[in-house]
Amino acid sequence: MDEDLLSRMTVREATHGDYQAVMNMASLDTFRDGFDYLPAKFHGFVDDHDTVFLLVELDGEVVFLDVQALRDGGESFAPRTMRMAKTLQGRGFSKTFTSATRIRSVAKFIEMSGQQPKTLHVLRDTERHDLKRLDNDLPFKTKSVINIMYFCWDATPIKDQLSDAQMSLPALVPYQPNEIHRLLPPAFSAAVLSEGLFLVDWDPYKLSEPNMKKLVEAGCYILVDSNVPAAKSLSFGGSYMTPRGRVYHIDIHCKDEALCKAHITNHVMNACSLFTGMITFCVMVTEKELKDVVVTFCVQYLHFKHLPHDHAYTHDELDFENFWMAKPVSKAKY
Repeated sequence: MDEDLLSRMTVREATHGDYQAVMNMASLDTFRDGFDYLPAKFHGFVDDHDTVFLLVELDGEVVFLDVQALRDGGESFAPRTMRMAKTLQGRGFSKTFTSATRIRSVAKFIEMSGQQPKTLHVLRDTERHDLKRLDNDLPFKTKSVINIMYFCWDATPIKDQLSDAQMSLPALVPYQPNEIHRLLPPAFSAAVLSEGLFLVDWDPYKLSEPNMKKLVEAGCYILVDSNVPAAKSLSFGGSYMTPRGRVYHIDIHCKDEALCKAHITNHVMNACSLFTGMITFCVMVTEKELKDVVVTFCVQYLHFKHLPHDHAYTHDELDFENFWMAKPVSKAKY
């Protein structure tokens, strides 16, 4: 590392008072095509006891942020977002900043949970080759490929059409704690999930009762089908404001076409009951075969406008425990 750079650099935890400095730095109008969740989630990141939100200052100015979340009681962690000031992009600072914040994050995670995380989960845009170069020397394994599609729609009209769709599609029920017995059996995970992992608003979780409880308490709208003894589908929904307006994310885990349509319809109905005006629906599917099903259903049946912002991501996993054995965590000096 450049010693001059290190002498000018400070790594610290973000506070609520950093909001404006972070917004000024974070490229809100271009990140995720303008559908940036950071303004809506900033204060939640600061307050979340399972999240480490770090800032890098260079000569006293915020130039980099790194948000990491602890998962599964300390067994794993996952990045929430990283940003760097535009003036420093392309100048070789990324690895220096990332290394500094990652060491600090892992040390904090050990302090929080009493153990070193065993696994690192990362979602990586298949088109962002610049980000892959940051860690192309790490032995990541791809667990799955997910597709995310964007549609916009005015929530006020056409509610009758949604009701008609509900009547012709499989029945779904809002998740209740007693439904966990239909999700935990291996029959569900083996058939629907990638090694027992699911994704909610870009974030990976292990299917467990504590994780489901946490998502319920966070206000996530969760739907499951009525099949017994094991369910065949699961979905998660939620909403936040972005610079381009309201986004409602729909994260669908299933392989059945009719169930996929049912989850979309029920989440759109929920969005209509909560909001008026234009909504952008961000629909995620973990089955490649369902991508065309979603587009056809949303455009031809629901008459949504398909936006040109679709992305494919790989869900990659690193055996962090073995990788880090040769690199023991020391106290950060920044």
